[in-house]
Amino acid sequence: MQRTPPSMMSSRKDFIAVSAALAALAPLFESPHAASAAPTGAAMPPLQFDLSSFETTLAAPATHRHLFASKLTDEGDVFDAIGNTMSAYRLLGTSFSSVFPVAVLYHVAISLAFDDAVWNEILIPAAAHLPTWIRATLPTVLKPGSGNPYLHAAAAARPDDLSSIDALLAQTRLQLYICNNALYGFSMNLAGLIDESPGTTYSRLTQGLVPRAAVVPAGVWAVHAVQERGFTLLQTSL
Repeated sequence: MQRTPPSMMSSRKDFIAVSAALAALAPLFESPHAASAAPTGAAMPPLQFDLSSFETTLAAPATHRHLFASKLTDEGDVFDAIGNTMSAYRLLGTSFSSVFPVAVLYHVAISLAFDDAVWNEILIPAAAHLPTWIRATLPTVLKPGSGNPYLHAAAAARPDDLSSIDALLAQTRLQLYICNNALYGFSMNLAGLIDESPGTTYSRLTQGLVPRAAVVPAGVWAVHAVQERGFTLLQTSL
């Protein structure tokens, strides 16, 4: 059995410890329904999460309800899985309107959900100095200004291609949920590398999510919560 190197194991523990410590600085909910804006001078903005909106979104009618969860980027495998699932429904003659795919991204997989601006202004410039366990999940080659490599379809892609996040958002009902604990951890790791406060970095990351991406208290919580609402689960990375 392959063993995790001690250095990587330590780094992941550090990531979890940082996330937990930062989460303790801000309440998850400011009210029973939604968190308010962060008070001036707060070390880390409080989570913006509306439980009623979460419930309403997942209650939308759908014959086929699928949850895809990912911890790692894995070259965007989670979106390949969603695309392949939707392509199978197309071959079966099933309308995409009756299929509701949901993706929960946590740990380093949250980087998949950042828009081009976040990749160009934060992730790519800081990549060479990121902890090894984070850098190892990103593409080997990162060109300045190239944006999120998983976001856009290839220039020669067919109109019905479902291999990119953009295509899935345009052609399916895809909803994404992003782990707030991982966002806190990313913010702490990235802030010093781009010379700004963790709170400012957190705000930039949350404002730079792709369409239909919502932040949830924790990715592992969302995996359970979505399943409880009638979605089958495919875990694409562990």
